[in-house]
Amino acid sequence: MKENYELRITSYELGNSAAAPRGKEEEKIRPSSLPKLAACRCFEGAPGTSEAAERGTRIDKAIRVMWARMAGAEWAKVEELPELKADEKDAVMWALDQLDSLSQDGELPIETCEEKLRAVSKVAGVKDGTMDALCVAGEFLVDFKSGQVRNYKEQMAAYALSCMDEFFADSWTAYLLFVDQRAIVAHSLTADEARRIVQAVLDRPCEPEHCEYCTWCAKFTTCPVVTGAVASVQEAPALPACTAAAKSKGELPELMQGMLSDHAKAHEFLSKLAVVNDWADVLKRQLKEALADDDAYFQRVVVAGRKVVMPLALGRYIGELGWQRVLSVCSSVPLAKVEEIWQEMMPDKPLPADMVTTAGGSVQLRLRKVKK
Repeated sequence: MKENYELRITSYELGNSAAAPRGKEEEKIRPSSLPKLAACRCFEGAPGTSEAAERGTRIDKAIRVMWARMAGAEWAKVEELPELKADEKDAVMWALDQLDSLSQDGELPIETCEEKLRAVSKVAGVKDGTMDALCVAGEFLVDFKSGQVRNYKEQMAAYALSCMDEFFADSWTAYLLFVDQRAIVAHSLTADEARRIVQAVLDRPCEPEHCEYCTWCAKFTTCPVVTGAVASVQEAPALPACTAAAKSKGELPELMQGMLSDHAKAHEFLSKLAVVNDWADVLKRQLKEALADDDAYFQRVVVAGRKVVMPLALGRYIGELGWQRVLSVCSSVPLAKVEEIWQEMMPDKPLPADMVTTAGGSVQLRLRKVKK
């Protein structure tokens, strides 16, 4: 199996060097932009690099280098690991544990060398991309994501389609490792499914829509959806202050009472409010950066980080403190994580039903996308 894997990797590298002619490559879409364009076809990435993006790059590099060092790869011996903060180190260690699990304790080789991970695009209009990790023998790829859990299915579909074409596979799985949230999302796709997902983004009409990526967009300040919503809110009749008493009683002002029965009007109001809140976030961020001293309207307050003890560090003293006392101060564990550990250590024994508790249920209201 290992010899076959090495031959297929070599074939993949040769395939990359003989990629289709570039033509007007600058006009093509990057795979990483596909999820954003699925939310709004007019999205255009703002220039520059954010602190969050730089953090994600550091974590990504550390995971790939550390995994290669563990596997004894030559290329990793000359790489310098980036300087990591404590939370970034924890994220890296968690990702390495997941890679080890996906590799079946090293039985399936996982490649993390960036030069060997180019995904040649198989959809016209989409650029080639670069995966974070690839396991040809297991027919899966891995992508590391920092920050919140978001949708990346369109990007993963583009990568999976490339892998299926290169390695003559009927299906491929893309594992998204959300290193900060300690969550794994898997997308198992056939070639037809992957191509359809990517093509659907390209076929969408270029009409601006409000979405979670608005503040990341280069057109945010000029987008008609954004500016129109702000102007509409500014011109609307002033609402009375929402007092604590009104909140506790659940009372709406007279101007909004009709929205309880007119859901179209309520949807329009909440959509515009969401856009204005995006603007408010941008305003607050820039004010915070520009404000050197307190003034008549704002006070700049520095909040110190909360000191915590990681469970693994506390675990070293479980004998002295007692396991019941230690576990009582730890937070609840997601069922999926317990099932993963249980299956690994006791595959022939079912997870006891009395261990599982349902907690924190809630009813949420989400705005649907309405075609106009």
